[in-house]
Amino acid sequence: MNPNKWCEAGAALRQAIKPGDRVYFSIASGEPLSLLCALAEDYKYYRDVEVINGILFAEHPLAAKGLESSFKCISFQNSSSIRKDWAEGRIDFLPIRYSDLPRVFARGGPSPLDVAIVQVAPPGPDGRFSLGASVCHAYPMALEARTVVAEVNDQAPRTLGPCSLSENDIDFLVECSAPLVSYQEGPFGETERRIAEFVADLIPDGATIQIGIGNIPSAVLQLLHHKKDLGVHSGMLSDGIVDLVEKGVITNSRKNIHPGKLVAGELIGTEKLFRFSHENPLVELHASSVTHNSALIGKIDNFVAINSAVEVDLTGQVNAEYINGAQISGVGGQFDFVDGAYFSRGGKSITALTSCAHKGKVSRIVPVLSPGAPVTIPRYMTDIVITEYGVAQLRGKSIRQRVESLLAIAHPDFRDQLRAAVQK
Repeated sequence: MNPNKWCEAGAALRQAIKPGDRVYFSIASGEPLSLLCALAEDYKYYRDVEVINGILFAEHPLAAKGLESSFKCISFQNSSSIRKDWAEGRIDFLPIRYSDLPRVFARGGPSPLDVAIVQVAPPGPDGRFSLGASVCHAYPMALEARTVVAEVNDQAPRTLGPCSLSENDIDFLVECSAPLVSYQEGPFGETERRIAEFVADLIPDGATIQIGIGNIPSAVLQLLHHKKDLGVHSGMLSDGIVDLVEKGVITNSRKNIHPGKLVAGELIGTEKLFRFSHENPLVELHASSVTHNSALIGKIDNFVAINSAVEVDLTGQVNAEYINGAQISGVGGQFDFVDGAYFSRGGKSITALTSCAHKGKVSRIVPVLSPGAPVTIPRYMTDIVITEYGVAQLRGKSIRQRVESLLAIAHPDFRDQLRAAVQK
């Protein structure tokens, strides 16, 4: 190990980042907070540095007030921890699919990356650095960047798979010992449970699932305890996945791609998940070129993609990222998984959402999407929509058939109003 690569955080960053550079940092539970805080403290040294990030569950130190001339922050996914910074104009939005990010920021892409700031675990017996909890984009970004600064966190899990970095891949190593950013799954109610029951009924034994975080995904995972030999190929793993592995529900034994392996790009959960994943040969974290590769996903038999939405219009268009004039999420990987499920033999793509919002005042099945709302999933790709009132199978149906199917799963208080809007 080259001792010259080990630096104090501020010294490493000042050498790595030049004015006008484009910088990416690891996201979610792998956010390298010690390095980001060091950057923020030393903000007067930097000018016009473009900072790229995805979903975060902790603060964004570089988006604080007063740092605007030093850091131009751009996020491809909004989240509650940075929503205020976003609303106040200190974070710009990048509309992009997860699968496209590495190509866009590649050396030959339209926005080549200069610096990658990543969190890694201490080197393993082979001397290589695992990217710990955040691999999906951190790995390809590190390979494309001119300079790589790594926060070596001795509390990060050493996850397995093909995406690790050698000492030669890293320019600066900074010691760190801090708990990872955790995400605690919240409670869910009877409405989410009813939706989860409909979802679970559509998942056959031996299926491979993709699922995210939130109340409905949490409910779905808890209602899969009676299934057999499920597999996982997803953007992320959560605590709920660990429970199903320990119960023998998830075995990955029937997967025809990566058999026997939990395949994902991120760990998003608590210490329970991080310790489960540490040096666990059942867990493989991969880059987005694998996790969000719709062509590869399409070769996985019985692939079931489970995602949510803000609203669905009566033709099947899905808005999963925008509400009341505000960007609340991002394109994410949803389209990649929907596209993959479309071509999977026996595959299904499920959009699950509550029928209404704001304590029953607003229908989430709507005549047309809200003004300004983007189409996250176009109507020709929407397969199955589920609310607590039932299941609407849309694939292969005409517009009139879709309208009737979606009216049937709308909240009863809004059905007449929706039907009148259609007739008008």
